[in-house]
Amino acid sequence: MTQIQESIINTAQRLTAAERREVLSRLVAAQTRTEVGTIWKTVRFGEKLRVVAYAPEQESFIESLRELLQKGALVRLENQTEGTCEVYGVDRTFYVTMSEKREFVGLLSSWSSDAAPREINVER
Repeated sequence: MTQIQESIINTAQRLTAAERREVLSRLVAAQTRTEVGTIWKTVRFGEKLRVVAYAPEQESFIESLRELLQKGALVRLENQTEGTCEVYGVDRTFYVTMSEKREFVGLLSSWSSDAAPREINVER
């Protein structure tokens, strides 16, 4: 391991979880934009945020998603036209639609980090 790599690792270990997400999202964003054109970004919603679930089994995750979005979250934009994206929490990923004004989020699906789906099918 080089001295530079060691320095980066030591610095990263002192960062808070939010700071680590911010750094990773910026690194991943630059690389994926170049390689595959995927859009990654961090988002933060205000107090006006309204979160709804499209399926009854997702309702129990509304508050954790709301809290995550108000603190700031890493997002991978799936479809810019429809506003669908994946929001990455510490132990759960949320598949959502969101408004550009950052006032509304519709929770379509969610899964824990150790049980990710192979494919997401959303019926509306």
